[in-house]
Amino acid sequence: MNFIEASVIILFLAIVTVPLAKRFHLPLEIFLVIGSGIVGLIPGLPIVRIDPVIVFKLFLPPILFYAAYFTSWQEFKKNIRPISLLAFGLVIFTTVLVAVVAHYLIPGFSWGMAFILGAILSPTDASSSVAIIKKLGAHRRIVTILEGESLVNDATALILFRFSLAAVLLGTYSISDAILNFFLFLIGGALVGFILGYIAVFILRKINDSQAETTFTFIIAFASYLLSEQMHCSGVIATVVCGIYFGRKLPIYAASETKITAKSSWKTLIFVVNGFVFTLIGLQLPQIIKDLKGYSIMSLIQYSVIIILAVIVSRLIWVYPAAYLPRKLIPPIGRRDPMPPLSMLFIIGWTGMRGIVSFAAALSIPFQIQFGVAFPNRNLILFLTYCVVVATLFIPTLTLPFLIPALKLTEDPSLKLKEEASARIRALEGVIDRISELVKKEKIPNHLFEEFRKQIERRLEILRTQLDETPYSTLNKEYSGLKKLALTAIASEKETLNNLRKSGEIRDEIFHKLSDELDLEEVRARSIRL
Repeated sequence: MNFIEASVIILFLAIVTVPLAKRFHLPLEIFLVIGSGIVGLIPGLPIVRIDPVIVFKLFLPPILFYAAYFTSWQEFKKNIRPISLLAFGLVIFTTVLVAVVAHYLIPGFSWGMAFILGAILSPTDASSSVAIIKKLGAHRRIVTILEGESLVNDATALILFRFSLAAVLLGTYSISDAILNFFLFLIGGALVGFILGYIAVFILRKINDSQAETTFTFIIAFASYLLSEQMHCSGVIATVVCGIYFGRKLPIYAASETKITAKSSWKTLIFVVNGFVFTLIGLQLPQIIKDLKGYSIMSLIQYSVIIILAVIVSRLIWVYPAAYLPRKLIPPIGRRDPMPPLSMLFIIGWTGMRGIVSFAAALSIPFQIQFGVAFPNRNLILFLTYCVVVATLFIPTLTLPFLIPALKLTEDPSLKLKEEASARIRALEGVIDRISELVKKEKIPNHLFEEFRKQIERRLEILRTQLDETPYSTLNKEYSGLKKLALTAIASEKETLNNLRKSGEIRDEIFHKLSDELDLEEVRARSIRL
């Protein structure tokens, strides 16, 4: 099976799992990892191999850039301390604990291989955990901390992974050099990401073409990673910093068409990348299992269970002292930010899902240490990674829907609705003054201005009711009726256009242009929930 054929199969498997994920309201990653495992065990299926060197360069940059783009910089800054303790301290703690357990648990598992496994299993996955937490309406701070942690901890984990891998390949390891290189990697990567982001935004403002601008964002995602790696800095941090900078600047300078096109294109790309990584390891399972014949089934089960427990327990052990000790040792921290409820700390500790970064790191392990010498225990590391990802996806996913409501950690949905209403009001309040100036300047007929102004005032009147203690007023019902009328009108226009196209009364070019306009109107109408 060549790469193109394998790619078609991989994407098909990813697509057919989507209805299941929606049907059971579960993360897509769960079905991808199960489906890949089942397909991988089908007898006679060819083994799919991909060069481990390109795994990081091909899969990680878009994942990191996309996650960073949608990260709230304000919320991130406010929670920088707990995020840092998890993204740096917990990753190191988990790596060491898993390494110790693996070294003494598995015969012939050297310290180098043990630390490789620990580093692979230390970072959490943003898409899975945050998707579940958001759906359950968890407190905003929980979402921010988990999202920020999973964004930054990839850098820590992958740096540790590379140091450990180098120790196995070269046979040497210096802790002092590792610590120095760690900080140089991070600082250098941050500088590269910021400078490249600044330059890229400047170039983006000169392009003035939505397709070219969207493509340029893809190029920058890969360029930030590759350029930083070429300069022996952290490609992960560079990509994250560049992504955050783009997330702040692109909505300001990019045209509306570019933002819509880019968001849709990026969602598709991330779906493809997720499908590739999760399915790729499943298609390699037959060879992995074949090469594990030296281990008994009971031994593999024992190793898997104990490593899974080590990963879960390390996180639960870390979160409590990480929250308590800084406040105890530095009292001003406790005064500014009182100790959160123990229930919140438990949920943060419990929601430690592993995913695509762990898979990508495991797949990037070379097949050979040197020519003719296989990398020791590579398949065992891949197998254990697969087991840990499955377990850490399933256990929180199946328990969080019960734990979060039981521990009363949900956020009042009215707060979000009021914040949204307030933002809409602020955005509309300056409209009348702005269009009044335009009317005088462009000599627009007064009756058109009055008609448009009344629409704005009507929307403001409805929106202001949402800030009341009991926002669901009759005006809200009236607005709901207007929304239904708008959607019905759009559906009617679409039907008419389809009929005109079918009868040949309008050319396809006109049909697509008008259909695109109606699609945008429909998306806007459906997105407004007030």
